[in-house]
Amino acid sequence: MKLTDKRFWHSCGEAVNQLFLWLFVAFAALLSIDLWRLLITAIVCLIGDGIKSLIFLKIFGAFGIVLVLFSNVALWQVMYSPKIYNRLISIVWSKRLRLLYFITLGYVNVYLLNLYYIRFKYSLYELTQYRINVIYSVLVMFPILNIPVYAVTIRQCNHPMSFRLAAKLYFQGRLAAYMIQTDYSNLIESES
Repeated sequence: MKLTDKRFWHSCGEAVNQLFLWLFVAFAALLSIDLWRLLITAIVCLIGDGIKSLIFLKIFGAFGIVLVLFSNVALWQVMYSPKIYNRLISIVWSKRLRLLYFITLGYVNVYLLNLYYIRFKYSLYELTQYRINVIYSVLVMFPILNIPVYAVTIRQCNHPMSFRLAAKLYFQGRLAAYMIQTDYSNLIESES
């Protein structure tokens, strides 16, 4: 294979990674809009017009589940690119997440747990081909259901933490970000 062929395929791989990054951003943005519509519709459903709002609640809920799946799959694809992964981890390390917590109603923690745990639990081939038991990669997508993933992650963490601290950070919505920030130097990879 000629050197120019390798460069061509490398640039194609980078273009595909950029495409998946933008798909992830688009699906995550749509999901945050859907979560806000779901919250507002639930409040309206509780206050007054129940039947009509209940139909919208079901529609927004179903659309949200689809967006959860698509956004996490796009993140799984893009986080195996060292360049993009390092950029995402550095954003978390620099503590620029307050606005994202508000905009996503806390769902950004799911993506952070993906970046911290799933990235090193499975290889890209295993994750995309489902050759192994991928229960954690399914559980991680849904808040509250992902508590077992947090428990396993804390046990395997390089910096042990007490149950009290882990519970406090979980209820504040900062546990995944805290684990990334304390383990930052081990998460950054050198690009090959």
